[in-house]
Amino acid sequence: MALDIRGPNDLTEVAINFYAAPAYETFGLSPQDYPRVWAETGMLSPHRMPDDSLCLYYPGDPPERRWTPDKGLLDLLYIVGDHLAFEALWRAGGGHWLGDEAPHGLNQKAA
Repeated sequence: MALDIRGPNDLTEVAINFYAAPAYETFGLSPQDYPRVWAETGMLSPHRMPDDSLCLYYPGDPPERRWTPDKGLLDLLYIVGDHLAFEALWRAGGGHWLGDEAPHGLNQKAA
């Protein structure tokens, strides 16, 4: 059996920024728990922030369901890789997101 595996053939540049005092909402999380991550900017996705950073996890989830600094940067990079794969499949596959999803448009009450 032959499989046609689709995905990026090149490395993807990723920028991860941590801010001591972020200019964006952290929804009750400490800034170190809610970095901004950019990759493949400008690509269509249902899970991007208004500044085109990746929406990687729901900040209202308990720590075991989101990234925290004690898990290390490699774990964050794995989440980014999964997210980019989900985006690529979403764009190629008719709008079905394969990863976990949470509601968007959070406010302080939801966090």
